[in-house]
Amino acid sequence: VSICRCVMLRRFAIIATLGLASALRPTPTHLASALSQPALSRRALLPALAAAATVRPSPALATDALEQHTTGSYQVTFGAPAGWPVSEQELQGSRYLYIATDPAEPDSANVVLTFQPLAADYTSLGSFGTQQLVGNSLMPQCADRSGGGCTLEGYGIEGKMLGTDTLKGAYTYDYTIQQTGKAPRHLRTLFAVQTEEGRGRRLVTLTAQCYESKYASLKPMFQKVLESYSTSLK
Repeated sequence: VSICRCVMLRRFAIIATLGLASALRPTPTHLASALSQPALSRRALLPALAAAATVRPSPALATDALEQHTTGSYQVTFGAPAGWPVSEQELQGSRYLYIATDPAEPDSANVVLTFQPLAADYTSLGSFGTQQLVGNSLMPQCADRSGGGCTLEGYGIEGKMLGTDTLKGAYTYDYTIQQTGKAPRHLRTLFAVQTEEGRGRRLVTLTAQCYESKYASLKPMFQKVLESYSTSLK
């Protein structure tokens, strides 16, 4: 993996917010320019995750029922808990979000789908480096001259990668983020690349997250959310 690709994993991130919900963590400085405006340069990269604005699990979660949602011209289908309305938000730089939330109890869990344009030569996830390198970009970035990372004691925030896997050709990650004074959160994120006629088109992320205290009951649902991802673009 080139130095250039390592640098771009530290420059850009999206935090999806809904209403006045607070961000999960400070905006990291990892992820840069494979995601362009409107096309991507070689120094850009993926959004780490869309993980902040939140909602509590509703009774629908207990049934493990998913409702399928389509995304029009983005040509992606994904599942979210039945009864959670999906809102859409367009961001600067041709980025787009779909956010599923439980209207009854905000601030505990959500499902967020993000799209970002890619440079044509980013034709697979391998264009961003190894799965481990991409996973590192999901962690809070607090490294100092000593080479240390983020810790609750030193920086008030800490991330832990619990597991990685692949699903339908996508990278998947299981991790936690804890911030001083806030409830720890558990996240499951899927990264995929859409291509068209052999050219990179978009980076797609699908994230399901909740308070750590809720995760045991939501784990089966979150797995189904990631498994629900499909796209007609390859």
